[in-house]
Amino acid sequence: MPKSMTGFAKIEKEYDKGKISGEARSLNSRYLEMNIRLPRADYAAEQKLRELIKKHVKRGKVDISIKWERSGEDVMMPKVNESTVRQYVGMAKALKKDYGLKGHLTVDNIFSLKDLFIYEENNNLSEDILADSFEGLLIALGEERTREGEYIGSDLAGRIQTIVMNLSEIEERWPATIKAHEEKLRGKVTEVIQSVSIDEARILQEVAIYMERLDISEEIVRLKGHLGNFNETLSSTEPMGRKLDFIIQEMVRETNTIGSKSNDLYINERVIKIKVEIEKIREQVQNVE
Repeated sequence: MPKSMTGFAKIEKEYDKGKISGEARSLNSRYLEMNIRLPRADYAAEQKLRELIKKHVKRGKVDISIKWERSGEDVMMPKVNESTVRQYVGMAKALKKDYGLKGHLTVDNIFSLKDLFIYEENNNLSEDILADSFEGLLIALGEERTREGEYIGSDLAGRIQTIVMNLSEIEERWPATIKAHEEKLRGKVTEVIQSVSIDEARILQEVAIYMERLDISEEIVRLKGHLGNFNETLSSTEPMGRKLDFIIQEMVRETNTIGSKSNDLYINERVIKIKVEIEKIREQVQNVE
């Protein structure tokens, strides 16, 4: 069954020292694009997480964010930025010495200064916790994309069946249509032969060549083959979006040829219906991985 490129998932997991939460979104894209947002302390793990994405997603634009909230007893308190304090104290002493200023630098003064404290970001996650949570998020995203893919697959199968039905009607109609063409053409040729001196064998040969050019039996056979290939591909467990797109191109080519060869109203009406279904199929396939 096909898998959709669009989906959304979120997770929350509790651990001994806090809670990890994550969100994942995926959208349509011609190739695999990845955007990962992590706590700054975990940037070093990004490459490994990219490999996990490649394991679960083959095509699409994937946007994932991970947050880590430490439990209350483990929340880090702000720390004094000692180097900054030393700089402020040194500047105060220099000002008093150079300009004869008086006064004392108190704790109250220091607390009003900028950049006095350093707020440490959440501590980095263990590699096992990060990888486990990240893969769990990807699995949840995959399940959502599979559910959406089942709907797409059902819709595509229905539209293929509609095309098969219309093609069968064309195939049933074609022998009578080609016979009518041939009889009409032979009647006109007979009138010409009777009115002027022309080689009858040569004329009949040209008629046969002309009727062969109108023959759509090969196009019908090839279009049937493409429809069968499309259905077989839908049953595959492998990524299929690009392959389905190529098959659609061939379906369009054969359908256009059938329409250009036939000047029968009944057949052309079915050709139009087939084209409408193919266009809807093409739109849906843009969502398939």
